[in-house]
Amino acid sequence: MRIIETSESIVLADISDISYDLDTVYLRADINEPPRPSLRVEQTVRTILAIRQLQKKKTNILCTSHSSIPNGSLKENFQILKEMLEREIDPINPEVKNIIFVKSLEEMKRANEKYKESLIFLDNVRKTVPEERNPPANSSNTEFWKLVKDTTKINGALSSCHRDNLSLRVFSDGCFCNSYFARELEDITKIYNSENGNIKIWGIAGAKRDKLRAILLTEGKEDLLVNLDGGPIFVLLLWALINKAPSLGRTLPHTIGKLNKELIEKFFGDKWESTKAEALKIAEKIDNGVIDIILPIDVLIEDEDGIEKVVDLRDIDKGRFISIGPNTIKMIGNISTKRIFLQNGSVEPRTTLETKSESITYLLIKSLLKRVDELFLNGGDTVSDVRSLENELELAKYRKDKLRELAVGGFVVHWWNYLNKGREIPPGVEFAYIGSLRNLYMVRRRQQDFT
Repeated sequence: MRIIETSESIVLADISDISYDLDTVYLRADINEPPRPSLRVEQTVRTILAIRQLQKKKTNILCTSHSSIPNGSLKENFQILKEMLEREIDPINPEVKNIIFVKSLEEMKRANEKYKESLIFLDNVRKTVPEERNPPANSSNTEFWKLVKDTTKINGALSSCHRDNLSLRVFSDGCFCNSYFARELEDITKIYNSENGNIKIWGIAGAKRDKLRAILLTEGKEDLLVNLDGGPIFVLLLWALINKAPSLGRTLPHTIGKLNKELIEKFFGDKWESTKAEALKIAEKIDNGVIDIILPIDVLIEDEDGIEKVVDLRDIDKGRFISIGPNTIKMIGNISTKRIFLQNGSVEPRTTLETKSESITYLLIKSLLKRVDELFLNGGDTVSDVRSLENELELAKYRKDKLRELAVGGFVVHWWNYLNKGREIPPGVEFAYIGSLRNLYMVRRRQQDFT
């Protein structure tokens, strides 16, 4: 059992609370990301193997995930999951004898009756379950709910728990969380909440708009520093600061330049106007001193002739922004000494990562691992970028006590919003909370001699 302390105590039943042999298990996973070996797939594989250790023989695992493309398929993601699982299972006495992909609830039902000791994976739950995104009031009458009703339900999809979806709502009927669920919830709570006034640094990069909402959640929190360290989000906010933060005038360029303006306008496309307004709002708050940031002092750009060079931040208009520069990395390392650092987003394009130990990602993460107390990496792209340098950075030795890789992705913003305002718990977490209390009561009853 894990207790997450927020404005209320959220009790979560953990897979380690299971003290009896399981029959069929329903596992809600989240492998919704570009098809590739990933932290989310890795966590799902480990959860499957842990479940098989707790199950009776001849029982199955019914599993599903969503795709961000409503009518898209997870066939490629499933194939990567299957290959990774096949590498991990015992070749002589396999924990999972069949790994099956199905395209409908009816197919899942038939496969569950036909096969034993198998993983049966239902394709994109948003496509195969009509009520997934808009669960009815009488959700227990849906075919999906009826199919999983008598299973032991294990939630391995924290990254999806900001939603009220049917595949998550079923956990109110009983829930155990996989070993990553509560741990990552504890981690992201620790990163946001104040602890003895110790300063924590958030490295914000990449391109997703939810990074803007994350920055807004640092307003008035004197123990949180935002480090703008890459991607279109940095270029966007630099443009906004030039327009709305006169107090930073001496450190800023006069303009981001034509190439960079075209970059952000094209990237944010039809959402440019609303994105621009949000960025300008943040810039005003920075100028007013209620949001604290760290800006780069040098940047790597590519000029109109295709030549890469490192220039002072004030000269960013001389070419297209690629990444922060080496002097900035040294500065970030020094500021981050003995602190908690969260990196959220890719700091450079994938193409420049190919230079391995010369890449900005390598230089930044190496510097941070030497100096910080704890380094958290959040998001599929962020973790994938750093893992591409697994050997060069010797990541294995840091995972023991300093490096934490998180798969929660954009959910983190919704959780921090809850911590900030203390209002409604994100729906998926509330379902897990309710179902956990139910399961913990049943576990306790099993341990007593009442019947």
